[in-house]
Amino acid sequence: MRVFAATALTGLVSAAAASQSPAHLEFEGDRWRVEAEHAQIVEYLGAEALHWRDGLIWLDGRQLDTGEIRFEIALNGRPGHSGVIWRSQGAGDWEKFYFRHHLSGLPDAVQYTPVFGDVTGWQIYSDADAMSAVDHGLNRWIPVRVVIAADQADIFVDGELAHHIPDLARERAAGGVGFWQLSPNDQASAYVRNVEILPAAAPQIVGRAAERANLPDGLVREWRVSAPFDAEDVAGLSIEAIRSGVPAWSNLEVEPNGIANLARAARFSEGDTVLAEVTVTAQTAQTAMAQFGYSDIAHLALNGEGLFTGDNGWSSRDYRYLGTVTRHIGVPLRLERQHAQLHGHRALRRLGGDRGHRGGAGRAGERGLSGEPKPPRQGSGGAVS
Repeated sequence: MRVFAATALTGLVSAAAASQSPAHLEFEGDRWRVEAEHAQIVEYLGAEALHWRDGLIWLDGRQLDTGEIRFEIALNGRPGHSGVIWRSQGAGDWEKFYFRHHLSGLPDAVQYTPVFGDVTGWQIYSDADAMSAVDHGLNRWIPVRVVIAADQADIFVDGELAHHIPDLARERAAGGVGFWQLSPNDQASAYVRNVEILPAAAPQIVGRAAERANLPDGLVREWRVSAPFDAEDVAGLSIEAIRSGVPAWSNLEVEPNGIANLARAARFSEGDTVLAEVTVTAQTAQTAMAQFGYSDIAHLALNGEGLFTGDNGWSSRDYRYLGTVTRHIGVPLRLERQHAQLHGHRALRRLGGDRGHRGGAGRAGERGLSGEPKPPRQGSGGAVS
C-alpha cells in the first residue's frame, strides 16, 4: 500500500533586505558585507561597535572550517533573534547559533539550527542537542566563543560552556562567517565587536551530547521525496495525477531525532510543496495505527485515498504556538496483505518570524509491518502540489 504525504514547508528566511544601508563597512580592520535593513558603526555601552538589524552582515572574504569564532555581542529590544553563522556556502546554506532576546533564562533561550536553501529548521531541531537555557540578558556585552570541530561545536557564553552541538547537521566544508538578526516588530537589534576568527586543525571539544531515547521500533527511517513544485499549480488534482507529473525523486534519511528535514531534498526557491512517500508491507490484512508529526501543512493519503489534512505551522493555533515536530497524531491504516504506499504531501511556506521549516516523521507500530521507500515511476514532468 502506498502512503502519500503532501507537505508544505515553512522556513525562517534570512532576508537580504532592500535597505539604505551601505553595501560594505570597514570595521576592526575587516571589510564587512552588509545584507541587512540597517547597519552602521556606532558607540554603544562605551565601545565602538557594529550595529545591525533585520538581516546579515558578513566578514567579507573570511573562511573557516575548524577553529574558533570569538566576539562580544549586545542584544537590544524584544522580541528579537540574533546570532552567528559559520561554514556558509552562500544562497542560504550554513550553520547558525542564535540568542532569543525575549527568552533569557528559559529552556529555549539559545538555539542551534542548520539552514538549507534559506529554510531554517528550528521546528525540527528542538531538543536538548539544539537548545539550552542561558541567562544572557539585554543591553550588556556578552563574550561568546564558538569552538568548531569537524562535526561538533561548543558554545561558551560569559566564559562558561553554554551549549554543546554533538552533530553539526550540514556536510563539513569551509565557508563564510557572519552574523544574523531578526526583528519581528522592528523593536530589536544587535551590536557586535572584538570579532576574531582563529582557524585550528583540531580544536578541543569539551561538551558531551545529552542522553537521547532510542528511536521507536517501526519508525520510517527513509522517505522517497519528490522534486518540489508549487501547490497552486496542481490545485484540484489527485495524488496519483500529481505523482505522475513529478520529474525526479530522491531518498531522504531522517535526522538523528527521527524527523525528516525536507529542506535537505527540496529547495524552497524551486517550489513550495513536495510529495514524500514510503511503502508499507502487511503480512496479513489488518488495521494498524500510524503515528506521525509534521510542520507546517500536510495531507496524508494511503494508496491515493486521503487520511488527514492539517496545519501545524508557527502561530497556527494561537500567537504562542510554535509548531515544533512531534509524533502525536494517530491515523488508522487499513491494510490488505500487500504493499501499500503512504504519501505525505507537504507544503513549504516562507514566513518572517522565528519560524522554520517543516519536516515529517511517521511510525507504523503494528506487528507484521515494515516501511521502505518505493522506487519511483517515471513521470512526464510538470508541477505538483
